[in-house]
Amino acid sequence: MTKQTKLSVVFDVLSIKQAQVVRALAAKGIKFSTTSLSRLKTQNEWPKQCKRADIEQHIIDYLRAHGATDDHLMGLFGWNEPKPKHAQNSEEDEMLKAQLKPDTKKFFKIRRDPFNDEFECEGDFFLVDSHLQIIEELIAAARANSMVTLTGECGSGKSMIRRLFEHKVKEEFTEITVISPARINRKKITADGVSRAICRELGIKNLNNGEDRDEEISRTLIERSRSGHKHLLIVDQAQDLTPDLIRELKCVWETMDGFKRVIGIVLFGQPELRTKIQAHSMREFNMRVHDIRMPPLGLNAIDYMKHKFTRIGVDPAKIFTDDALSAIRGKCYGKVGKGIGFDDENQDQTYPLAINVWLAHTLNIAATIGVKHIDEKFVHKV
Repeated sequence: MTKQTKLSVVFDVLSIKQAQVVRALAAKGIKFSTTSLSRLKTQNEWPKQCKRADIEQHIIDYLRAHGATDDHLMGLFGWNEPKPKHAQNSEEDEMLKAQLKPDTKKFFKIRRDPFNDEFECEGDFFLVDSHLQIIEELIAAARANSMVTLTGECGSGKSMIRRLFEHKVKEEFTEITVISPARINRKKITADGVSRAICRELGIKNLNNGEDRDEEISRTLIERSRSGHKHLLIVDQAQDLTPDLIRELKCVWETMDGFKRVIGIVLFGQPELRTKIQAHSMREFNMRVHDIRMPPLGLNAIDYMKHKFTRIGVDPAKIFTDDALSAIRGKCYGKVGKGIGFDDENQDQTYPLAINVWLAHTLNIAATIGVKHIDEKFVHKV
């Protein structure tokens, strides 16, 4: 990996252009060329003669005004030292990246965090036709004892769909027993852990011998199925499951009473799950599973942004112009290179998490520099 300066990393994170900083320094009466800033940013080299202390302070002040945190500014004029990678957080943990600073809430008179997804009722959820269709497909799969995966990018709304889906199943289809293994650390979920979770939900005595336990599970599922019960196994963050465990789940799903399946399975996961099950070694599973994909919000992104504020009693029109919301939506689009001989692809990343992050970032910067009403021009500078 190419070594980077901390300044270069912060510029990239905050989408800061060198020319912007050079102009800001010039406005303070400090001459510092774009070439000099480029060498500082890429090679950590200062000109032999310059007012280094003044330049450092003005750059720090400029970056802070544009959303830089204390972590961004620590060791700013040195080489970047990447932090060690930690285990991947859950989708709920990722949402914590979209945070308003206390001063921002005070400045805009926002009493509740619009990005806190503690939903109290169905009206708190923002649902479009594609979401409703996905929920209907999942319910149909649960009633038919099918095997389904719902895959989507981190922050695309899978957790929202899962919560609504589970709620509707438990409220409206009481004949379906929902089985969900512990969600503490999915990387440690094993076939043994799944079978024990099934035993807990079905009231089966916890047998230590795996073969005896599996036999008792099959017998109980069949008996309950004959009595009119249905069963649904739900696994969240399923991209962390091993191929062997996914194959074990298929074996559970293949438990039959005559020609009728006795359990359905729904796996929620990021695109890595799709990649995993498309491997040649997983073809038996891939041929039997129905993959549903979470779409971006697209043109519904603006209504989503308005919803985030109206649900907490804040009129978004008092903070943003409609053009500003359109500009924030535009921040979630980007070109993706497809290789030599292919045109770049315009990729739509208008997922709730990405939009939340851009909204929070824009509001934090606006509050820092005292902008009360955010327009399109301001958003383009963020």
